[in-house]
Amino acid sequence: MVFWHYLLPFIFFTAIVVQLAYILGIFSRLLSHNDIEPESEPESEQKTKPSVSVVVAAWNELENLKELLPLLEAQQYPNFEIIVADDRSVDGTYDYLLFNEGGYKKVNFVRIESLPSHFTAKKYAVTMGIKKASKEIILLTDADCRPTSEFWIDTMVAQMTQSKDVVLGFSPYQFENSRLNSLIRYETFQTAIQYLSFALAKMPYMGIGRNLMYRRELFWVTNGFASHHGLLGGDDDLFVNEASNNENVAICIDANAHTISVPKKTWGDWVTQKRRHLSVGKRYKLRDKISLGLLAASHLICWLWFLPAFFVKPDWFEAPEWSRIPTYLLDDNNLQDFYLYNDWMRLITFVFFFWLFIRWIVLAKANKKLNSTISSWRIPYYDMLYAGYYLIFGLVTIFTNPKKIKWR
Repeated sequence: MVFWHYLLPFIFFTAIVVQLAYILGIFSRLLSHNDIEPESEPESEQKTKPSVSVVVAAWNELENLKELLPLLEAQQYPNFEIIVADDRSVDGTYDYLLFNEGGYKKVNFVRIESLPSHFTAKKYAVTMGIKKASKEIILLTDADCRPTSEFWIDTMVAQMTQSKDVVLGFSPYQFENSRLNSLIRYETFQTAIQYLSFALAKMPYMGIGRNLMYRRELFWVTNGFASHHGLLGGDDDLFVNEASNNENVAICIDANAHTISVPKKTWGDWVTQKRRHLSVGKRYKLRDKISLGLLAASHLICWLWFLPAFFVKPDWFEAPEWSRIPTYLLDDNNLQDFYLYNDWMRLITFVFFFWLFIRWIVLAKANKKLNSTISSWRIPYYDMLYAGYYLIFGLVTIFTNPKKIKWR
């Protein structure tokens, strides 16, 4: 037991320190970040803005395309096109696009009739869409996403300065009144905090295909999805993980540049989706696997080790005199044997809630930066559930073969 008197506190305090380092050293960078404002140029000078191809991969997404394409057509940007990669759809998508039933002026499409045996569907569709594209910058989104404003393209492009090749956008899920939806939105918020903040710290490791921009040349120079074409996931995060470096990634958090997504409706569908997303993490760079592993492990330990550390009662601990409970109070209540115990319990409680308070404040301010996509006052509650998410999906990911993950 003496061994645990040292080990448990050491693990707990180490996790607290690691967490505070991430919160104050990395996550806090998002609080002071401001996007570059799009330039308001005279119409005659707008031709200087880079050209953009918005690429949408679609498999039986006719109804979603009928809603999305008009929003894309209405974008206030001087030089862009919309490329729909129709992935073997059988719901009328091909005829809708072929006969241009929406009367679109900027929409073009590529029809995929069959899938090569060595390629997964989404990656092949995106590749064919990029191959069809004629503009210098690729902007990706999904058919079930909706840009929040007509300035989505313009705001994303404004972040693509001369030194940047990739822009990471934000895509929250729409609100629904259910516990699953709340957890999905909180997990999405946490993921966004991580990849956006790490990018600001010059350690970019992923992006999301629902709102992702990069130079078309970068796609071909890095051989696209060649290194992971057989995996279901990774058309966004694995590509960014391979193509990014310390200097070539920017972020865009302006509310005008968000794309709202439709969340999963059932726990089963969400679990399947998360298994697919998380399974490709094994293919990240070693640096990213270590940094993300430390982040997840320390967060989990802060929650799970609190009670064991609380009750460990180490005999080596002695509180400073100024912080101790007056002896007469213990004597009067015959609690002399619990003096050390009470001091230790108060220390652990203070350290835990200090960490939780700092985390809450930083995340609440980050939430405000991201247009308040979750309820800030509920952050501690969902943060506790998020620790369970780390535990469950962490174990699932460790014992899952990415090549055996199914789409549905």
